[in-house]
Amino acid sequence: MKKRLEALLRSTLRHCFEQGALAPCQVPAYVIEVPNDPNHGHFATNLALTLASSQKRPPREIALSIVENLMDPQGFLETAEVAGPGFINFRVAAREWCRALSKAVPLKDAYGRSDTGSGEHVLVEFVSANPTGPLHLGHGRGAALGDTLCRVLSCCGYQVVKEFYINDAGLQITILGESIWARFRQMEDPGYPFPENGYHGAYVLDLAEKIAAETDLTALSEAAAKAHCARRGKEIMLGEIKDDLYQFRVPFDVWSSESELYRTGSLEQTLEGVRGKGFLYEKDGALWIRTSDFGDDKDRVIRKKDGEFTYFASDIAYHLQKHQRGFTKAINIWGADHHGYVPRMKAALATHEISPEWLSVMLIQLVKLWEDGREVKMSKRAGSFVTLQELMDEVGVDAIRFVFLTKHHDSPLDFDINRVKRQDSENPVYYVQYAHARICSIFRKARAAGLTVPDELESLESYLVLEEELALIRMISVFPSRLEDIARSLEPHRLTYYLTELAASFHRYFNLGTKVSAHRIVTDDPDLSRARLFLAQGIKMVIANGLRLLGVSAPKSM
Repeated sequence: MKKRLEALLRSTLRHCFEQGALAPCQVPAYVIEVPNDPNHGHFATNLALTLASSQKRPPREIALSIVENLMDPQGFLETAEVAGPGFINFRVAAREWCRALSKAVPLKDAYGRSDTGSGEHVLVEFVSANPTGPLHLGHGRGAALGDTLCRVLSCCGYQVVKEFYINDAGLQITILGESIWARFRQMEDPGYPFPENGYHGAYVLDLAEKIAAETDLTALSEAAAKAHCARRGKEIMLGEIKDDLYQFRVPFDVWSSESELYRTGSLEQTLEGVRGKGFLYEKDGALWIRTSDFGDDKDRVIRKKDGEFTYFASDIAYHLQKHQRGFTKAINIWGADHHGYVPRMKAALATHEISPEWLSVMLIQLVKLWEDGREVKMSKRAGSFVTLQELMDEVGVDAIRFVFLTKHHDSPLDFDINRVKRQDSENPVYYVQYAHARICSIFRKARAAGLTVPDELESLESYLVLEEELALIRMISVFPSRLEDIARSLEPHRLTYYLTELAASFHRYFNLGTKVSAHRIVTDDPDLSRARLFLAQGIKMVIANGLRLLGVSAPKSM
């Protein structure tokens, strides 16, 4: 519907230019949006306001000229009114909404798909947890965000690759090996010292017991034993991370390894390319990159005095490789503590004339877990944090994925265990899933009464006349454009908002029939019943398609 209105406005502007109602000009960017207040119409545009500078006229006068010259021979619009300083509010004719529903429902699982991103090749890197411990809730939030974003992008025609970057080189892996070795030694000698900066979770003892069962660590030198513990510990933890993500319904296309950058010489080769462009220099025995030339607040060390590369060095090489692989856009999902890392990474990419717009970084805030009114901070296994696996065991994947996307990723999120276990409207995922299950129940009862649930139906406008029905049709109609907006804005939480609003509208509509029998979905009038069942089919379709994009199930009964 929005696209039809855009086409109508384009025709109207051409007509205005030709007739002299408006001076010919390059049309600036403008928006068509759904007003928050339904009294303001179905759509509103700021077109007249954007034309004010080129027309040198008050926006309200321009808006009046547009409305007076609307090219709408088919009667698509019911009304077009000028509001405020020059906004234009539109109401679409009821029959057009019914026609849109008639075209939408037969599409079934394909409804919502578009080619908006055709030709775009996007790499989304997310989670990328160090393989030194189990996934925590922050990783889970990033996993839900990244996977849902990828699903929406793919639905909108983008070619998407999901990538996990394994930070398996450097000091943290060494510390993991030392921690496992210390726990192994403490089995015989409880007083054996534990590394001051070691990993303290109970999982480290599990790793020590498993590795010791595989290998006689006492037959190795201490250095060799620590190195073996580091290598096997990393492998085991990475396997657990993969298992957790698989259970969380987050598969990855590529697992990229930091250690491979070192092993293959790719790190050195990439940095030589930076040196060749004149952006590396030596100072105080260290190697620096001139990121301050490109907006960073200072230059950065990429190789320290002792010859060890910094994490920034491998990150530069990794991101330059992303670009070399031909992606038209890269999206990273990082923890909020990486905020200061964003400008320096974009500055490093600028040394190779890569636009800052090529890389988008989404920062996720922390998740706080609550139960019985108190914050839950400790894990039985990890010690200092609750693991994603523990939460999945407690409340299930559906609840976690949905709730993790109920807020913008840059806002802190409270996860209330008691709330998501409730079977009422206070539980957001239950509320949406119940709408789908309720419609399935209605369909079963309709079939038992001898009524078919139609997949195609014409002449709906004669039956779907209640304002609640038309409002539901309008909500169904905006689903494709809502997905396109999410793909552009990188804001998957808007999908949970949309589905919650759609479910609430359906529940209110259903409850009309509990008060007035004539408003029931299945009535004594077969034709009216089929029309309302067709509407319910559209609602069910959109909820199922939306939940699938969220990685959440759509149950047929609850």
